[in-house]
Amino acid sequence: MNRVRRALDRIGGREGPEKALPEQPPPDGPKQGGHGDHWGCVLRAGEQDELLGFIAEVINNAERPEMFHAAGPGMAVHAPGERLGACVLVVDDKVQTAYPEAHGGPVWPVTISEVVPWANGIEGQITGECYGAQVSFFDTRFYANRRLYKVGETYNFRMAGFAYTLGHAPDAEFESDIGAKISMRGAHAYMPANLGNESADIDDYWFHSPLEAEAGQVMLASKRLNVYSVVVAIPEDFLMQLDLYAAAHVLAPDMASLAVEDDLEGFIWLQGYLDTL
Repeated sequence: MNRVRRALDRIGGREGPEKALPEQPPPDGPKQGGHGDHWGCVLRAGEQDELLGFIAEVINNAERPEMFHAAGPGMAVHAPGERLGACVLVVDDKVQTAYPEAHGGPVWPVTISEVVPWANGIEGQITGECYGAQVSFFDTRFYANRRLYKVGETYNFRMAGFAYTLGHAPDAEFESDIGAKISMRGAHAYMPANLGNESADIDDYWFHSPLEAEAGQVMLASKRLNVYSVVVAIPEDFLMQLDLYAAAHVLAPDMASLAVEDDLEGFIWLQGYLDTL
């Protein structure tokens, strides 16, 4: 447990996009740190002890650890769960990182333009296009699949999102290049959060979308999360559908009156993994 506590000292809470987003790497080297700081999407910053206890339980109860090659012998331990779980990565008997992960989810075909490894060598991000729409996301199984990817090739990824903040979208209009007023009501849109925000990373996004179906609920680390089905874009008539997970502390007060087809907006962390089925 002490080793887990020391290894997870760097895992901080995320209570909003301005506080939670990871530091940017130096331009001439790989990204430092890891994706353990995304636990703030599930627990509050003050619930560190609960997080450490949960991670220790995941490790202690591991039944079928997944072995992989890294700088030393690597092991991935997964918390069970139908839709949500956790992944703990261990190298040379030391915990390197731990992060929440979604299971299943809609499939997006992504043509890879860049593979972005982090300094630890076992975490990374994928950048590419989905029917021409630019997208970047954290690969929850990068440690296992990092050697499979080829730039220019298209792969199917199971996609999901975790909310930093989420609420009703206001009725808003913007002006087009030709001066026409365009309403955002019912619009499907997303935008990289790192545009004009140096603290954001490439897998962080702002989105706007109507709610597609009644919200569901799931549990992770003894916390209840709501699940919202949204479509963030429709390139070439392909629905970029997303299961979006949101803990109670990231929701705006107006979410209590949410109904199907209401417009949502917020900041999210986008993740996915290679669909091998």
